[in-house]
Amino acid sequence: TDPVRMYMREMGTVELLTREGEIDIAKRIEDGINQVQSSVAEYPEAITYLLEQYDKYEAEQLRLSDIISGFIDPNETEDMAPTATHIGSELGEDDLADEDEEDEEDEDEDGDSSDDDGDGGPDPEVAREKFGELRAQYEVTRLSIQKNGRAHEDTQAAIAQLADVFRQFRL
Repeated sequence: TDPVRMYMREMGTVELLTREGEIDIAKRIEDGINQVQSSVAEYPEAITYLLEQYDKYEAEQLRLSDIISGFIDPNETEDMAPTATHIGSELGEDDLADEDEEDEEDEDEDGDSSDDDGDGGPDPEVAREKFGELRAQYEVTRLSIQKNGRAHEDTQAAIAQLADVFRQFRL
């Protein structure tokens, strides 16, 4: 009848995730995110919002990390991408202990971490280049839609190219 004992008894019957199980779930989540992003990429009007948000970043109204979390290297294969569990498994106990000491040194008098001051997001120069590519392809696609309509072969090719550029963004 003790709630803690009931909880512990129930938890004893539940199987914990293995490392492979966690990796499998992470891959399924990543695949789902990629499917959603691919669907959105084929709707050029959605790109307008992203470009407007970047314009707000340029006007210093938003942080870049509020818009995107990074970029995907189109030349990188899926198998090459390290997972968080893979990265963590390569750290030794000494490395982990060193990180704890550094975290304590980084704290200010009021207890806040000094990492909050920096952006910590994507590289602004890379972002400027990628958003420039996206904006250029968006304009080509928009003009093609106006001139030929969405069903035209050239427009479909332009939309596919826009989708390829958009898929490089990690939202």
